[in-house]
Amino acid sequence: MHRDRTTTGSPSALRRGACPTLAAPMQTGDGLLARLRPASGFFTVDAFLALLDAADAFGSGRLDITARGNLQIRGLRAESVAPLSAAIAGAGIMPCEGIAVEMPPLAGLDPSEVANSRPLARELADRIGDSGLHLAPKLAIIVDGGGRLHLDGVTADIKLVAQAASGQPLWHLLVGGQQTGLAGTGDEMIEAAMSVVGRIAACGPAARARDLPADRLPSSSSSLVKRDIAMSPVGRFDLGTHVVLGVAPTFGQMEAQAVRQLVLAAMAGGLSEVRLAPGRALLFVGPAGRETSALALLAKALGFVVEADDPALRIDACAGQRGCASARIDTHAVAEHLIAHAPALMDGSLDLHVSGCAKGCARPRAADLTLVAAFCDGQPGLGIVVGGRAGDSPVATKRLEDGACAITALGQWVAETIEKGESAAACLKRLGPARIAAAFSGARFNGIDHAGL
Repeated sequence: MHRDRTTTGSPSALRRGACPTLAAPMQTGDGLLARLRPASGFFTVDAFLALLDAADAFGSGRLDITARGNLQIRGLRAESVAPLSAAIAGAGIMPCEGIAVEMPPLAGLDPSEVANSRPLARELADRIGDSGLHLAPKLAIIVDGGGRLHLDGVTADIKLVAQAASGQPLWHLLVGGQQTGLAGTGDEMIEAAMSVVGRIAACGPAARARDLPADRLPSSSSSLVKRDIAMSPVGRFDLGTHVVLGVAPTFGQMEAQAVRQLVLAAMAGGLSEVRLAPGRALLFVGPAGRETSALALLAKALGFVVEADDPALRIDACAGQRGCASARIDTHAVAEHLIAHAPALMDGSLDLHVSGCAKGCARPRAADLTLVAAFCDGQPGLGIVVGGRAGDSPVATKRLEDGACAITALGQWVAETIEKGESAAACLKRLGPARIAAAFSGARFNGIDHAGL
């Protein structure tokens, strides 16, 4: 198994005598929500079982995996936060403190990676923690050594990316998603990254990379070669010395009781680690040669996604009315109807988002199409946003009872309109928001099943 077994906080935190706890929980429609990223980058199965017990005891028993691979524990109360933190600490789980430095979920295990990003990420996190700089809590920093599940598709304010050069890793610096052209050894790029961190801090405690003046970015002549698209985190990965099974809770949400069954089965099968992956996936890790087919079958029976081409992986959906009092629609029913009755939209070319309210918690950034709770003629309804966020103005709305019909009609219209060899994304771009709105709002309901929303 992977030898980096430390579950304690960063060295800098321990030098300061700190006792890391959960970050301040956020208020949501179903109580407080605590977000957790382990400092070690993984959970032992025993620790994860203890975490599930704590989620049941002190929260609602509902958990989310975010698009960036963080764990969220839902349904907390003000008085239950402290005992939850104590239970997590008692399980040997040390949450990340301060600014999290993210890395690929298989870092240190994947033989196809250019470099193990763990040592560099740990050093950069320590440098930031020791700097005393006041930084935005959501400042995103990534150290990406490559591999099957690299993080090219994950946005960051600062990103270090390794590519092979003459048999050695050459680290490239990106700022705000843009190449700076600066590249060098790991030590050199830590210095370059810290310089950018300092410049961001100088812009104010809420500043992000987008706030940096263009003339304050480093530059040189090196260029980063574009990599192949990262693999889906769902499926079996044979990594030489390790085997990994990736499964995903449908739309990123799961119940502690169901996950507990899965973790116990993984433990019985000799898998001893749980990791979280961008793309809302759970990764079970064990020694090479372990059988995972029975675990995959159990995961499927429990409602988890076990196939990389499952269309549910292409939709970002919040908890909806099933798990959040702020939501005004059953987001899962809307998403399931979209999959079943609008297959022309599910070719993988579109970013799709279903939101129970205008906050858009499941996907803060823009999507190609967003279906969101809205009002239509003063009544509860379903709106469609094209190329925007959940809080943007819909191009069309329908009464909630007519929403399923509108989704079906839109899917049928795309199927009839799409040209040979054209993707759904290209088709919608060609036709434009006005015609999308017309198809959605002018749906004909005869013979179309609209139950379930």
